[in-house]
Amino acid sequence: MNDASVPTGGLREFGSRPKHDERLISLMEQAVTGKLPVYFAAVPLCRIVPFDPDYRPDLHPAGAAAIASVSEDWRQGRFRNLWVYQRGAWFVVSDDYIPLFAALGGRPEHVPCWVLGVPDSGLAKDVQGPISQADVRRMLGVE
Repeated sequence: MNDASVPTGGLREFGSRPKHDERLISLMEQAVTGKLPVYFAAVPLCRIVPFDPDYRPDLHPAGAAAIASVSEDWRQGRFRNLWVYQRGAWFVVSDDYIPLFAALGGRPEHVPCWVLGVPDSGLAKDVQGPISQADVRRMLGVE
């Protein structure tokens, strides 16, 4: 995973933010405390849905620039895993909208993801884990 950051300050000026997802917050808290396992999985792009379908960072210049930057990283082989949780047959993205929009533009068959909870192996491939709690805490910026 590439930890490089993309400047998205202009999105705040735009005044558009995705809806707050209490479930994501709860799942991340459980993952940080070791109560919920986290797995790596290659998730089919067609199974990934945004929590807030009305949030469109691609419609603002700062968002479009951030999406283009992530797209270029991916073309160079520097992938960013999306944080998702499974809801039925779907994997919900609630925070990683910029990488999601980059993936939508590139249309890969599968997207690398950190899955909060045990993923349905019938829907995802290359499932690995669970990831150690120390690594989960590091990936979430807690340590």
